[in-house]
Amino acid sequence: MLAGLLLTGAGGVVAGQDTTTRELWPELDTYVRLSPAARLFFVVIPVVSGDDRSLSETQLGGHLEVGIMPMARRQLRAAYDADRLGYLRARIGYRQVLTVGTGRSEQRLVADVTPRFFLPWDVLFALRNEVDFRWLQGNYSWRFRPRVWLERETRIGSVATVPYWSVEFFYDSRFGAWSRTFYQTGVAIPVSRRVAPEIYYGRQIDRLPAHKTVNALGILATLYF
Repeated sequence: MLAGLLLTGAGGVVAGQDTTTRELWPELDTYVRLSPAARLFFVVIPVVSGDDRSLSETQLGGHLEVGIMPMARRQLRAAYDADRLGYLRARIGYRQVLTVGTGRSEQRLVADVTPRFFLPWDVLFALRNEVDFRWLQGNYSWRFRPRVWLERETRIGSVATVPYWSVEFFYDSRFGAWSRTFYQTGVAIPVSRRVAPEIYYGRQIDRLPAHKTVNALGILATLYF
């Protein structure tokens, strides 16, 4: 059933595109360990328009994350975030999205469950299933956001890297349809167990309420405590 939904969401993603914009997505993620099975996750994402280089949106969030014990340690080559190799992760949190200059705001409760397992050739597969409960200007709606994620740890000389690719689909209750598809490819370069910078390219294709494409450059720093 899920596979059918994903195929439905993927259909027609390139049809009827009207506008294309460029954005810069700097992001700071912070994880704080509470116990072997639980940690806090905080995120800050200011969105910068590539056309006029102005701040257009800010997203702030806090979450509680719990997971099941990690997979075989022999699979862990890059020295960071062993939790990403857990068989199952669940997360619940709150996010606020503020649109600069418009006064538009969104309150969002977020819940997701992510199973993971290894494919052949040490490719890590993750299927995140997220639901957003949203209040946009006081109006309630929800979104279902399944995301397929593939990554494989590798080395360039003595440097460990984690290249990845993902695709995410958005089902929006306001329209009763798949309204958005987001493709992402990038690489994390962990410099220690506490710091992992990352850079990626993202392509966001909106079909509802209007046709729009966003090409985004993401620059992310992740801290672990």
